[in-house]
Amino acid sequence: MNGQYLKTWDFAISTMSSGALYVLPKPGDRRPSPAMAAPFNVSIVEHCRVSPPPDSTIPPITLPLTFLDIPWLLYPPNQTLLFFPKPPPKTTITTVTTLLKQSLSLTLHHFHPLAGNLVSPPPPAEPHIVYTEGDSISLTLAESNTSINHLSGDHPRLITNLYSLLPQLPIISMSRDTHVPLLAIQITIFTDSGYSIGVTAQHAAADERTLDQFLKCWASVCISLLKKESLFVFNSTPWFDRRIILDPNLLKTRFLKQLWNRLNSTKDYSFEQTDHNIVRSTFLLTSSDMNMIKQHILAKCKMINEDPPVHLSPYVSACSYIWICLLKVQETLELKDGPMYLGFNAGGITRLGFGVPANYFGSCIAFGRCMVMKSVLLGEDAIVFAAKSLGKEIKRLDMDVLEGADRWICDWEELNIRVLGSPKVDSYGLDFGWGKVQKVEKISSDDHGRVNVISLCESRDLKGGMEIGVVLFREKMSAFTSIFNGGLMELAL
Repeated sequence: MNGQYLKTWDFAISTMSSGALYVLPKPGDRRPSPAMAAPFNVSIVEHCRVSPPPDSTIPPITLPLTFLDIPWLLYPPNQTLLFFPKPPPKTTITTVTTLLKQSLSLTLHHFHPLAGNLVSPPPPAEPHIVYTEGDSISLTLAESNTSINHLSGDHPRLITNLYSLLPQLPIISMSRDTHVPLLAIQITIFTDSGYSIGVTAQHAAADERTLDQFLKCWASVCISLLKKESLFVFNSTPWFDRRIILDPNLLKTRFLKQLWNRLNSTKDYSFEQTDHNIVRSTFLLTSSDMNMIKQHILAKCKMINEDPPVHLSPYVSACSYIWICLLKVQETLELKDGPMYLGFNAGGITRLGFGVPANYFGSCIAFGRCMVMKSVLLGEDAIVFAAKSLGKEIKRLDMDVLEGADRWICDWEELNIRVLGSPKVDSYGLDFGWGKVQKVEKISSDDHGRVNVISLCESRDLKGGMEIGVVLFREKMSAFTSIFNGGLMELAL
């Protein structure tokens, strides 16, 4: 990157509108604190468009979608919410927002396709990503009338309050020629001067790995501006060449046919975020907890003469335990037996069997799905069979990640639980120059709540620990909390 770009303080931001968004909690939801004396609200202060610096001389680019991108066209965008503490003394919020805007523009010099659009022409034309000069992303600046601690804690928080901190993107449609933005960002300032950055990105354009690279680049540019450095060196320029993704099984053709069939069906694929007294809580598993769960599974296997899971990592131990806890909450009154499906993302960079650069721009993940009968998952040895199913599926993906890939879209319609996020992503190392991120939330509005979505990320404070985000109705969250904590206490005895 040329040093001149860091000196470009005039970049494409145009004020479009301002307004207010009011999100009222359910009756009785107010907490006995001064911050909640008034109904929670988020007021929009400014709505801007941010593009790469005008002298970037970036040529137009068209990126075809690969078979790894297309399945995500049926799912809601990625939503990441980052909470940051109050900046140090003598640093004003105006300084923070100004530098965040400027560094965002400079970052888009490298990640310019994110400022473009997903073009979805009617079939048989294929969807693709297009960036042309002058394209930009939406940036919203907002203020909240509450403290950052009210929304960034581990306690139950109304999901609609968290959604109000995230920008929205339109839903993709193949019924007409549409241009859908790929990225939107919202910066919200709280009463105690803490702030959040909400990022919404189309998953068909960027997976969590690509999004993490974008955020780290943005943070590094911001720090360079803060230090008034004249040159910023970015060592991981995104790789845009889609020819690196090989498709010998013609999965792209199959996925496009499945996509068109589903979008032409009568099923509603829109995603609404409505308030049904749904809350989100964060639970922590320490490395000792996950090792305790692992040892319990191995001991159980010996007791019932079962072979141990072929793969028993902390990830498998954690997901197995959460799976059982969630099912106990959701299925206590429903005794009818049947298959229960848990789905998760599997990294494809190292599994595809051909070289893909680590800085590849796009989606490069596969799908994993495991099944256990409900009666087994509600039985005394449930965690053993949950772990065996998960471990077997991960091993299968390690050997042939594309086996059965033609069923990815239809298989995911049967999920009961979906796991998103990864504890391998160093989200808590993110720092824009005024302190590391205080809380990370990975949020999904997956299919109107039909699917239980849980998110995983590394622990902020405990090495080897894992944070689990769970979304449930408030009354079920209380039951889940008792089951989760009680189960760990029993294992510790």
